[in-house]
Amino acid sequence: MKKSIGAGIAALVVLLALARFWPLHSVPPGAVGVVQLFGKVSPDALPPGLHFVGPIARVEDFNVKFQSALAPKAEGATSDLQEVFEDISLNYEYDPTHATYVYSHFGAPDVIEQSFILPALYESFKAVTSQYTAEELVTKRTAVSQAIITKVQAKLSKYYIIVSDINVQNFKFDDRFAEAIRNKVVAGQNRLTAEQNLETAKIATEQRVVEAEGNAKAIAIQASAVENQGGDKFIALEAVKKWNGQLPTYMGGGAPLPFLNVGK
Repeated sequence: MKKSIGAGIAALVVLLALARFWPLHSVPPGAVGVVQLFGKVSPDALPPGLHFVGPIARVEDFNVKFQSALAPKAEGATSDLQEVFEDISLNYEYDPTHATYVYSHFGAPDVIEQSFILPALYESFKAVTSQYTAEELVTKRTAVSQAIITKVQAKLSKYYIIVSDINVQNFKFDDRFAEAIRNKVVAGQNRLTAEQNLETAKIATEQRVVEAEGNAKAIAIQASAVENQGGDKFIALEAVKKWNGQLPTYMGGGAPLPFLNVGK
C-alpha cells in the first residue's frame, strides 16, 4: 500500500515537472487543436482532450461544431426592379478533418466568417433575389431559401464548410409596394376559394340531376307495371290492401256508398 502511494506521488511529481517544461493543453469538445511551431502549422490536429505540447508550440482551438453567422440587412433587387431587404442567418459547420488546412490557408474561424462567409451570404442573396419577382419572393419562399443555400455552399466549399440551412424571416419591401403585394396575395386566395365553392356547387347540382333521373326512371317503371297489371284492377287491389275493414259513414240522402264489386 505504501509502495503504491509512493509510486503515485512520484508520478505526480514527474507530471508536474513535465508540465513546467512541456505544457499541457486542453482542447474543448466541438473543437480540434491546430498546433503551430515557428509559424508552421502541423498537419495533424489534436482531438478534444488533454495533450502535452511543446514548450514553444502554440495551439489554436478551431471550432468545428454547429454554428451560425448573421448577415444583417442583406440587400438585393428583384427581377421587376423592387428593392428587397432581409436579415439572414446561416447555419454551418467545418469538416474537422481539414481544419489544419483551412487554418493554414485562410485563418481562424472568426476571420473566415468575417472575410469569406458573410460576403458569400450577401452576394448569394443578391444573386438569387434578382431571379424572382417581388411577388414570387413571398409566394416561393422555400424555393428562394434553397437557391440561396445552393449558391452559398458552392462559394464556401473550398473552405470545407458544410452549410445546413438558412433562416429567412420576412422579405422587406417599400411599405406601399408591400401592401400591394399582400392585397394581391389575398385576392388570389379569395379567387381560389370562390373556384372551390363553385366546383362544390357544381358537384351538388350534378348529384341532384342524377337523383332526379333515378326518381323519374322509378316512376316510369311503376307506371309501366300498373299498366301491365290491368290498370283499374291494379288500383282497386292496392286500395283493398290499404282498407282497414271499416265502412265510411255518410250523412244525408243520396250519398255514395263505398265501392263493393262482389259480383265479379
